[in-house]
Parts: sequence; C-alpha cells; structure tokens
Amino acid sequence: MPRGRGAERRSVSGSRHPGGSRTHRQEEEGTMKNTIATLVRWSGFGALQRFLKARHAVTIVVYHDPTPEVLREHLRWYAKHYSFTTLDAVAGAMETGRWDRLPAYPLVITLDDGHRNNTALAALFREFDLRPTIYLCSGIVGTARPYWWKTAAADSIGVERLKRVPDPERRRLLAEAGDDPDRDGADRQAMTWDEIARMTDVADYGAHTRTHPILLRCDDRDCADEITLCRTELEDRLGQPCRHFAFPNGDFSDREVEEIRRAGYRTARSIDPGWNDAATDPLRLKAFPVSDDVTVDWLSVQLTGIPAWLRKRRTAAADVSTGGATPEWAGPMVKPKSAGI
Repeated sequence: MPRGRGAERRSVSGSRHPGGSRTHRQEEEGTMKNTIATLVRWSGFGALQRFLKARHAVTIVVYHDPTPEVLREHLRWYAKHYSFTTLDAVAGAMETGRWDRLPAYPLVITLDDGHRNNTALAALFREFDLRPTIYLCSGIVGTARPYWWKTAAADSIGVERLKRVPDPERRRLLAEAGDDPDRDGADRQAMTWDEIARMTDVADYGAHTRTHPILLRCDDRDCADEITLCRTELEDRLGQPCRHFAFPNGDFSDREVEEIRRAGYRTARSIDPGWNDAATDPLRLKAFPVSDDVTVDWLSVQLTGIPAWLRKRRTAAADVSTGGATPEWAGPMVKPKSAGI
C-alpha cells in the first residue's frame, strides 16, 4: 500500500550522542543554531517567508509539554506576527471555500498526547485569547499508564528501534523489560479526566489514538480500533464531538487516511512541515513541530521550515548506513526536542 509523506517521518524526541563530550557537542550545536538564527533574522528571510507563505495560508504548530514560562514567550512572539484561530475555523474554511472568514496570518496551536502539565497552560490560553487543540490518547489520559517512550524500558531498548518493529513486538519488548504499557506506572504522566473537563472552556480536544502506537506497525484491525475507539471514548467521556485527529509520530499511509475518513473526523494533522491552503487535504494537514524549550529566535527559524528541510536531507543521506534510523549526528540542531514522539 502506498505510504503517505508522513510515513517517512522520524522521531522528534531528543537523542543521546555516543562518544565524545556531550557538552562540547551541545556547544557546537548551540553556536550553529545561533548563527542560523542570526542570519535568518538579519536577512529578513523569516519575515519574507511569513509574508509569502503564511499571510493567506494556515500555519499549525505542534507542542507536547512546554512550560508556561517558555510558552508565554512564544505566544508573545506569535501575537506580534500571526492571528490565532482554531482548527474548527480552518476546517470550516476548507469545507466551504470561505477562506475570507479566516484572519490574515492564521495560526493554530496544537499540543500532542495530553501531558499532565498541560493543565498549567490554561491561564495562558485565556490571557492570549486563543483556543488550542489538545490531542489526547484516550487509553492513557485518566490513568497512571505511562507514555511508552518515556519509560526506562524504552530508554534501554531504544525508542527508534521500538518505532520500527511490529506493534505486538513493541509491546512485548516493553513488557519483558519491565514496563508493560497496559499497567500503571509509578507516577502519573497524563491529564486526568477531571482536568480535561475543567479546560473545555479554553481548549478543544482531538484524538491521538488510544495508546499511541506507530499506526504503520499495526495490523488492519488494531489500526482501525486505535483510530475509531479513541474518538468514541473521548466523546463518551467529554460529552462533545471529537472532530480532529493527529497521527502519532506523524506516521501515516493511505490506509490510515481512509480509516480516519470512515471514522468521520474533519481533519487529521501530520508533522509534515508546511502551510495549509485551499489545495491541502484536510486529512493530511501540514504542521511545524516546535521544540518545547526553544528560544524565540530559534522558534522563528523552525517556522521557516529550514530545520525540517535539513533534517530530511541528513536523514535521507544516512538511511543507507543506519538502516533507516535517524542518525545520532542529526542531533537536536535539526530535531525538535520535546516530551513526545
């Protein structure tokens, strides 16, 4: 079955650097990032890119677990250069063709997974008068089950390896290493249902599967269940429609898109970088992953698409030697650092 562009996506989580001084590597990466950010700022490339690409097309950004302090700085910058809108408004424009109903430079904020600390962001959403979409894993929120990539077992086995094996094998490997994904962990990582309900006045909720598998590694039945049951469970719990979906790890193929269509979602968001206009498939929305702890200068670079372009080129060049895994030397310079994958 043909694979969508999202099927080529790699992890957006941070990675370790074997050998050498980690501090030295970080210093080199920091210097490179500062150089690129300075060039983008002083050349006017970022402003030109926004004018040409983002003035009449929708920019979607992806967070996971940012702190209020970092997100406040990001929102201040967004407020100067964009106009906040919602996924429902974007879906409406796509369905009716009435793009004139969207503001200039429309921007949608999204957060993946439903991390516990997202509750601390509610005051910011009110302050900046924005309504983000938080994509929830319905089988993890409201429980003490961990996000599988944030376990000691995943750290030991390797998140990249686990993302490439069939889903039953991923679950078996995690369980054998002591972190059964179906059992509660020591500390709660996700929002509770009460916390989710208390934020319905400032946030919309979308589906992110039940347990955050890599859908491409699931068989047809499990893939359909993860997509369909997540919507059903969220609607039953929240008493409101669940219209939007986000692909775990950004991975999808035509099969996943068709399942989403059958399930009745209005949109599905990938992490393929780019802007969304009248020609965009609403079930293949593009978005820019943003590092949870990034500076405003580097945020402005990430929204040009340059880091994603570099990541794609480096990954493609290394695929032969690494067997398809994201190379370690790609590093956080081009890989957004976040609590998700």
